[in-house]
Amino acid sequence: MRKIKTPRDASQVHKLKRSPKGHRAVYNARVPARTVQTLRHCHSLMGMRDINRIDLKAWETKIAKILRGVEKQRFNFVNRYYNALETAQGLLRQVQKREQELQVINEEMEAASEELQATNEEMEATSEELQATNEEMEATNEELQATSEELRLAATYARSLIESSLDPLVTIGDDGKITDVNSETETVTGRTREKLIGTDFSDYFSEPEKARAGYQQVFQEGFVRDYELKLQHQDGHLTPVLYNASVFRDEAGKIIGVFASARDITEHKKTEQKLNNLLDQLKGSQGQLIQAGKMGAMGTMTAGIAHELNNPMMGILNFVQYCLKHTSREDKRYAVLKDTEREAVRCSEIVQNLLTFSRMEQEGAEEYRKEDCAVILDRVFKLLSYRVEKENVRVTRHIAEGTPQIWMKANNIQQVVFNLICNALDSIQKSKKKEINTDIHPEGEYVQLIISDTGSGIDPENIETIFDPFFTTKPTGEGTGLGLSICHSIVKSHGGEIVCESEVGVGTRFKILLPIEKRKGAIK
Repeated sequence: MRKIKTPRDASQVHKLKRSPKGHRAVYNARVPARTVQTLRHCHSLMGMRDINRIDLKAWETKIAKILRGVEKQRFNFVNRYYNALETAQGLLRQVQKREQELQVINEEMEAASEELQATNEEMEATSEELQATNEEMEATNEELQATSEELRLAATYARSLIESSLDPLVTIGDDGKITDVNSETETVTGRTREKLIGTDFSDYFSEPEKARAGYQQVFQEGFVRDYELKLQHQDGHLTPVLYNASVFRDEAGKIIGVFASARDITEHKKTEQKLNNLLDQLKGSQGQLIQAGKMGAMGTMTAGIAHELNNPMMGILNFVQYCLKHTSREDKRYAVLKDTEREAVRCSEIVQNLLTFSRMEQEGAEEYRKEDCAVILDRVFKLLSYRVEKENVRVTRHIAEGTPQIWMKANNIQQVVFNLICNALDSIQKSKKKEINTDIHPEGEYVQLIISDTGSGIDPENIETIFDPFFTTKPTGEGTGLGLSICHSIVKSHGGEIVCESEVGVGTRFKILLPIEKRKGAIK
């Protein structure tokens, strides 16, 4: 904004563009429009006129200085006036512009008010509709609350039914994932409901493939009954169960999953095992009864035969020995009589075996006493030493240190060992490797005697019948079939057990268990 010049600067005003050079030019000039700018310029020119008219003489310096100061203050006052005038005009223009804007706003507000009024009318109508709808919703909400309560009660009842089951219950989706379980399932698996839901149901069985096969069977047939599986607890122990399962469907009849229950059959399995054991014992007892019946029948028969043959045989033997006594050795009849004596003695031994088998000897003939099995073994090998050396048989004996003496009828046990060693010698006659191995060692409450050979062995089909009376695999005339039967009877009478193991072409081994303390009856 151009300001009015001070007297000091007024001397240069005439140099400004279109500025009059004197006050007369101002009077003669056309009066411009009365604006702040033109008024300010006119005042400036008038000041110049007044300054130029001042006669500045040397003695009037102070007066001129005072006049210039007064003039300067007047110029400043005029400048402030014009500044205020110009500011007022600017504010007026702003007020006018603001009034125009306010008028536009008022018009817009009037239009908006009309729209608002229309909207209010619509809202009132809508409010009435909402109120009616709200009343309907309240009624519907009451129905929903009643239905929700019924559903809650039904869900609670269903959950209580599931949880009251003593069997593990599981619902399985069509993808094989567990969707729900009861608390008994948590107990059987050792895992919480949260950990079970969403996992593959087959992961909790000892045989996952079998479990998945049962699951597929449910989808194919619609159900499965008494499907045997084993549930695996988190700690590793197994629970045998019978699974019963069926499919469940949605309202459209589509299969959406399987509902399965498991029945713990641990006690059933134990009972079944006990029944099997009892059945085995019954079969064993039945076999023993059959064996006892056979033994009784054979004993009755052999007793009669032994009695009928014993006396004539003794007469024949005495007659032959009498003839031998009165016959010279150079006589040809002496050899015949000697052979007759030998055969008569053999027949007498057979009769004695028959008497032993039939238990015709008195029970009190031999008392139980403590005896060492090693001593019995030594006696037998001394009796058979000639045959062992003659047939070039290698004999090994192992006696465990600390093997105790046992209660026995020594002669009976010696007969058992004698028969088994004789059978072993007969078995290895045609073998390239001729060995008889014996071992005696304690076995809990028993002493075990093992006699094994490297002979021809026994066929598997004959193992079950080797202890039957009169059963023999030897050629006719070489055995009576009573040896092993007598051994079996003697061992059983001591409360022991005798077992045979054999392999054809390898050899045979007999295991004899004899109780350390005296007892009666077979080992259970």
